[in-house]
Amino acid sequence: MSGGSCYDALSPVYDRFNGDVDYTAIADAVTALFGKYSKREVRSVLDLGCGSGPLTAQLAERGYEVTGLDISEDMLAFAAARSECAERGVLFVRGDMRKFSLPVPVDAVVSTQDSVSHLTTSGALSNCFSCVSDALAPGGVFIFDVNTAYRMKEEYGDSVFVLEDGDSYTVWENEYLPRGPGVEFRVTVFRKKGDLWEREDGCSRERGWSVRSIEDALRKAGLDPVLCASAWDMAEICGETGRIAFVALKK
Repeated sequence: MSGGSCYDALSPVYDRFNGDVDYTAIADAVTALFGKYSKREVRSVLDLGCGSGPLTAQLAERGYEVTGLDISEDMLAFAAARSECAERGVLFVRGDMRKFSLPVPVDAVVSTQDSVSHLTTSGALSNCFSCVSDALAPGGVFIFDVNTAYRMKEEYGDSVFVLEDGDSYTVWENEYLPRGPGVEFRVTVFRKKGDLWEREDGCSRERGWSVRSIEDALRKAGLDPVLCASAWDMAEICGETGRIAFVALKK
């Protein structure tokens, strides 16, 4: 048994847990936003918090030169094993989204599936956006999403999810944290190893940032927020919006 990030524990079953996520639709929305808002032709893209790489693969298939960055070595191993990524020569890098740098600036940075929501302090949010600003070429675009306070309370709340497969059994518990607001995720994964079962535990937190807080942090980092909308249908935000997409430009 070991403890650590819930995403290290979840890496073998993460894609099954997110089987209902339409990454093709997300990639379509992201590429449309590239064309609409970027002040430069987008050729190179950083997928920040890429996880197991489903969006990375989608972008690579569209012909972009993609780098995937994530803090979880286990998730990166699954990402690198995707045939689409291997065929396209995607580069995967282990790094912390709060303190990373690239050798060469990119034309776009994307971060989806609420990776930014895992930044639970103002300092962490500011550090991430400063790193993004440094990583972008002038006129480059930053596209990302966050979970809302509404989702934290009404959709996640205090709940338990179970995923049972032939060789694994996963329990995902949520605890709502009103002071934030946010949610703590606690994950236990049992995986079959021969005649025995191996257990792994992990824990993580998310915070429901307000639009104003996000936009203020972007501006302080030298990024100009130009759009916020419901992710990823890009509809107008309402009180029951669960996830918000942001677009910001490097000045």
